Amino acid sequence: MSLFASIINSFFIDPFVSGCRKAVALPVMLTALCILLPASRDLWSQEEEQRPPRYQEALDLYEKGDYEQSLAIIRDVFDEHRNSMELRLLASANYAARGEFDQARAHMEYCINDHPRSVEPRVMLAGIWRRQNKPYQTIEVARRGIAAAGDHVMLRLEIASAYFMLNRYANAREHIRQALALDSHNVHAIYLDGLIFLKQGSFENASFRFQSALDRADQLNRNELVNLYINMGFAHEKMGDGLIQANDRAQGIARYRDAIRYYNYALRIDPQNEIAPNSIKRVEARPTG
Repeated sequence: MSLFASIINSFFIDPFVSGCRKAVALPVMLTALCILLPASRDLWSQEEEQRPPRYQEALDLYEKGDYEQSLAIIRDVFDEHRNSMELRLLASANYAARGEFDQARAHMEYCINDHPRSVEPRVMLAGIWRRQNKPYQTIEVARRGIAAAGDHVMLRLEIASAYFMLNRYANAREHIRQALALDSHNVHAIYLDGLIFLKQGSFENASFRFQSALDRADQLNRNELVNLYINMGFAHEKMGDGLIQANDRAQGIARYRDAIRYYNYALRIDPQNEIAPNSIKRVEARPTG
């Protein structure tokens, strides 16, 4: 299998912060797709002359958000390279980013026909369905992918995230377990496990899992790290609520301070973030007497 990497907002996670724009935690696939493409630069496994013509140029434009120009380059070389998995994946990524999901799926279906033993197009197709909030289709595609192309951590995470969307946490955890068996340090599996704890009201366990994810922060992109800090802040905020209700004022205030600290970390990374400052105001308004 060729090396590949995520090159846009990769997999998870919108913040779980009541009283803000999001009332429940949802995987970030509703707003940004985990796109797996043959990695550029140091991760590319082929010699430069073996790459599809103008691929790097089209990839650079995609990464800059110039989807139409990226597609124009792909169209220019596509007729002579219809079987190129790389071009199909990149075309699909561009169409998905533009919200043209029928086109994105069509490229992946052709790609699966041309490369039935490759995992990349199957992960991509599952992710496209996931972005469309179609968890059952996501599960079906990922299961077929495992049967045809072999077990893979990203296919397991696609299934886990779909079950998370359906609030079927036991099912989600089973596939998280299998994902971690394949990659014990996978930050997204650890993160999703923390979100399940958060949804279930097990805030201390959620905090523990989020800290494990923070220990692997080099695997996260900017948006993911911002949302992770917000989720960590919310876990500490809710722990503070529980301690205050139990008349442990000192420990409750300490957890509130931790929450504000994590919200501020998010704000430093993304000064335009709307959730973090609202969360800080909410914690500061908590009665602690």
